[in-house]
Amino acid sequence: MRITANQITVVRILALPFPAWALIVRPEQPWMWVAFVVGVVVGATDFVDGWLARRQGPTVLGSLLDPVADKLFIAMLLLPLVAHGECPGWAAGALFVRELLITALRTSMAVRKQALKTSQLGKLKTVVQMGGVAAFYFALFIKPVEWMPRVQLACAVTMSVIAAGVAIKRRGLPPAWLLGGAIMWLAIAVASFWLEPLEAAFWIFMIMVGLTWVSGADYLWGAGRRIVAAGLRLQDVTRVLWAVVHGVALVPLLDEHPALAVPAMVALSAELSYGGVDNAVAAERARFAASSVVPSTLLALAVGACGWLGLVDAPTLGMLAWSLAAVSAVAFLIAVARERDVFFAPDRPAPG
Repeated sequence: MRITANQITVVRILALPFPAWALIVRPEQPWMWVAFVVGVVVGATDFVDGWLARRQGPTVLGSLLDPVADKLFIAMLLLPLVAHGECPGWAAGALFVRELLITALRTSMAVRKQALKTSQLGKLKTVVQMGGVAAFYFALFIKPVEWMPRVQLACAVTMSVIAAGVAIKRRGLPPAWLLGGAIMWLAIAVASFWLEPLEAAFWIFMIMVGLTWVSGADYLWGAGRRIVAAGLRLQDVTRVLWAVVHGVALVPLLDEHPALAVPAMVALSAELSYGGVDNAVAAERARFAASSVVPSTLLALAVGACGWLGLVDAPTLGMLAWSLAAVSAVAFLIAVARERDVFFAPDRPAPG
């Protein structure tokens, strides 16, 4: 029986709720260890399904599942940290604004039959985001034995030396997984030796946010100019608003209302998945997906306004957040149902 890249990606997605549950509930230490191992395996298998996809040939369904899995990893493991006050809400919001904006720009470019290629820096960003969550988890929840910091430092130095050697040989950046691994092992080592856990977490998240926006700046500037030059469409504008509202109005709200963590996770997971559908349909058919981001954008704005301004009590705000989650999930399912022929035709290779 042949194992495919898409099967690996689906398993990655299905495994995510367990570490997300652990970060929300905070069970006893053995379960936190299990959740840590599951999270590491989920992150590591990103390379496995990528290798299989290159070997077996990419598919349209794979072009949807793989980037969505990467984004769900960050959403499901980062939002619980915001709810517990361990990651600043503005930092997580900045990450999601960037991710959703690039998703929107990628769709708008593909509709115009232009490509927004993933750069080496973009790949590095993904590795550092995943590694940053793991580094934070290790620093805060896993109490290492006495010799563990020295092992971490040895790993950091080893990966850094290898990355430097590869960079010299290639006369350019080393592979994203190697450079990202070196950066995050250094972060873990510094956290273990010199910083308190929450101090370490702050700097880990600053690295993540900084690299995320540095990697996105070129995309935003170049693609934005080309889209404006070609003429804006209503769908372009609604998707930009969709990206900003969810990242600014919804995610930082968890600082003040941690009980909204689960509906926010569901809503953002559905929106990121919808963005993946939008990207794949645009690349395949040069049009936007057959659904709308307007209802969820308006509802996310309402949730943010009610939460920040204190317009409703906590139970009502919770109902609004779950309504947003439901609307987001329905929009995603409608898009998949209407575009099923794009993804589920047998043996369809991805374009390009």
